[in-house]
Amino acid sequence: MKKIVLTLAGIMLAFSVFAQDYTREGNTFSTTKTATQKSEPERVPYSWKDHNNRVHDVYISQSGSCFILMESQKTGKVYRKYLPKEVSQIICKELGREYKADKKDEHTEQ
Repeated sequence: MKKIVLTLAGIMLAFSVFAQDYTREGNTFSTTKTATQKSEPERVPYSWKDHNNRVHDVYISQSGSCFILMESQKTGKVYRKYLPKEVSQIICKELGREYKADKKDEHTEQ
């Protein structure tokens, strides 16, 4: 049974690896896949004060989720800290944008 499952998994992998993702028109090749690009965050005219009384600029994603940029004290890397869902909804409403629920909002509710 194990051999059958592994064989089927291998066949499925082979088809996905060798799938054609380009087209050819004469001597010109072009890709059929579009690269997924992360959009640059847009700064909005709002600010967020954290528990240490530091004020941060608020940014908004395409889905309407609002966040601030934080820097890790250990690694120094910049990461996004998402604001509560309610805050994002208020900012979207005031900016006249649609708020699209996001998985990131579900785990950052405070």
